[in-house]
Parts: sequence; C-alpha cells; structure tokens
Amino acid sequence: MKKFLLFVALILSLAFDANAADVDDATSTVICKIVDYTHKLGGPMITIVIIGAALLAIFGRMPWPALFALGAFTAVFFGAPAVIKAIKPDAIKCEGGVATK
Repeated sequence: MKKFLLFVALILSLAFDANAADVDDATSTVICKIVDYTHKLGGPMITIVIIGAALLAIFGRMPWPALFALGAFTAVFFGAPAVIKAIKPDAIKCEGGVATK
C-alpha cells in the first residue's frame, strides 16, 4: 500500500505543470502581491528578531542550536527565489508584485 501511495504521489506531482497557468491571471497577481508585501515587511522584522535572539543566546537565555535553526529558516525563506531561479531559470517569478516569466 505504501508503494502504491508513493506511486500515486509521483504521478500527481508530474501531472501538473507549474508554468501551464497564465501569467496574467488574478491568482498569480494576488500571490505576487502577498510575496512582495511579505518580503518588504519581513526583512526588517526578521533582522530585529535575529538580533534579539543573538543577544539572548549570548547571555545564555536561548540555546545556540535554536539560533542556528532560526538562521537556517531565514535563509531558506528569503533565499527561496534564488534557489528556484538556479533550479529552473524560466520559472514564473514575482517582480514588484507582478508575475513575469
């Protein structure tokens, strides 16, 4: 049963093409605006959080592995567009709140 479910998941993951959708549809526009807003607001906020967490770790109130996990999460979250661009250069991307190819 486990192998069958893995096979179904593989088929479903290959069945849908992410670039098959129209670039100018309303859904991609809304998603791009949300991503743009999150990156504009999230950058300064996560900077303050990391500085505060580093101070807590320095003074022994927070474990160091938690600080490293926070840094890894931040790198993955804010570095995701660069990773996607390296893996698939022609993927749809959000620039200035607008979806482009």
